[in-house]
Amino acid sequence: MEELLKEYKVVSTAKVQWGDMDAMQHVNNVVYVKWGEMARIDYFIALGVFSSEKKQSTFAPILGFQSVKYIIPVVYPDTIQIGTKIEEIKADRIVLKSFYYSEKMGRLVAIKTQEVIPFDYKTQMKIAVPKELILEINKLEGM
Repeated sequence: MEELLKEYKVVSTAKVQWGDMDAMQHVNNVVYVKWGEMARIDYFIALGVFSSEKKQSTFAPILGFQSVKYIIPVVYPDTIQIGTKIEEIKADRIVLKSFYYSEKMGRLVAIKTQEVIPFDYKTQMKIAVPKELILEINKLEGM
């Protein structure tokens, strides 16, 4: 598993619960979305966006788009390791990719794409990706 995850600076862990499975006896699609939310928040925590030590951020990272590519069904019991990294930084959004790996199968089981838009609650508008955030991403990713 270490070899599969070595390229990711942020890795999240999700234990598959019995109740995560649906009538088709595999993990329900909605669970992958929940795991993706956890991975996205873990990534922004690693960037310091939600840090209590920093002053309150001037923006909130809002999910603007998400998609999940399901590769192979996952069943209980298992543990999913999710490696998350930046795929692209656009003027008004950040594109994250999360790669889900099954410990039991030792392979990639799903890929989630998430577009995160910086949003200013004071103006109620999206804003350009802050330069300081780009610097933090470059520092974290080693770019």
